[in-house]
Amino acid sequence: MLGVLAAMLMVAGLCSTAFASTRSVASVSSTPKATTGGVITEQDYYSAGDNSEMVAFIKQFQAQNPGFTVKRDVVASTSMESQELVEAAAGQLPDLLMMDNPWVGGLAAAGDLVPLDQLGVKTSGLTEGAIAAGSFHGTQFGIGFGNNSLGLFYNKKLLKAAGVTPPTTWAELVTAAKALTNKATGVYGLEVAAYNSGGNATWQFLPFFWTAGGDLEHVNDTGGVAALTLYSELAKDGSMPPSVVDENQNDLAQQFQDQKAAMIVIGPWEFADFNSTKGLSWGVASIPVPKAGMSPVGPLGGEVWVIPRTTPQGEALGLKLLRFLTSPTSTYSWASQNGEIASQKSVSAKLIANDPSDRIFAYEIEHAQSRTSEVGLAYPAIDTDLGTAIQAVILGKLSPKAAAQAAEVQVKYALEQYGEG
Repeated sequence: MLGVLAAMLMVAGLCSTAFASTRSVASVSSTPKATTGGVITEQDYYSAGDNSEMVAFIKQFQAQNPGFTVKRDVVASTSMESQELVEAAAGQLPDLLMMDNPWVGGLAAAGDLVPLDQLGVKTSGLTEGAIAAGSFHGTQFGIGFGNNSLGLFYNKKLLKAAGVTPPTTWAELVTAAKALTNKATGVYGLEVAAYNSGGNATWQFLPFFWTAGGDLEHVNDTGGVAALTLYSELAKDGSMPPSVVDENQNDLAQQFQDQKAAMIVIGPWEFADFNSTKGLSWGVASIPVPKAGMSPVGPLGGEVWVIPRTTPQGEALGLKLLRFLTSPTSTYSWASQNGEIASQKSVSAKLIANDPSDRIFAYEIEHAQSRTSEVGLAYPAIDTDLGTAIQAVILGKLSPKAAAQAAEVQVKYALEQYGEG
């Protein structure tokens, strides 16, 4: 019956949190049995550079743990959430699952995840960001390598040629983006990922939205309209191309590497790729704020590892790999390569001391906000609703106020549907 329901929900375009199993979050899992070997099933959506790092981790784990084999399943990020829904409904979740942190609540509420304290996992040494990213209603269900947020990356050569300094306020951003745009060479001043799938459009919009005082429960407020107006202004003067509605974050990074976007909103996971791009001289700054003196409020990013509720044997296998992947050694390796703020406080402090760029994101994460903190299980639906408004404004189909009003209707419905209103 759940399998049929899951299929219906996907066709309807609803998120995985639209149903709950009969299991309770508070139900106690059987104590995982100690295991001396076996095949561990693991699922993630890491690709490109992340893929090679995961391959290396798995090789290290298997070398250090004879008798254990990791069977890895790599799923496209755009279909990961829907696949998790189907697997949960069919009782076929892997031993260890990677998921974007806003998705945790859906499977947790359905009783499909094991609370980590039941497995003896301690969180006392974790950063506040790591705890927030992996928890749901005060219970820790996941731990990741680290956390990230968003910053403003800029092309140093293009800014120098245009006589522009990295903008710190919205007014400066609009002025700088216009000065950096050169239609003859195909260079645009600012690009954002505004593809309304996989969390791209809203995730990238939130630093502007929240810093202006936007509220996900009432997107048609002053802050929400102000942030949409900023996007509208950038699109109208040609500084932000309409093509961004079809760009995800990978597309955005490529535009920057090809030096066709002078400034982009992206995260520290791109450090390695940008550093290895020949001829690209780049810098990073905090997201510009509405007025000087304000602190940017961005979304808390970072995937987490969770252990699905399966069998005592499967949970024990998942726990063994989880402990390896979230050890100080592994998190240091991952965070240093991806520019993230490591999950452990001690590792994070070491990384920040060594890399000035990390200090920017450490500050961002200190002020970052969980995407589900305001609206809980309704977030995935609201993500899509707000993304629709963002695209309408960029394409000039609706005014900022009209787009916000239209989104408000859908947001109210989503809150009612998920009992978060």
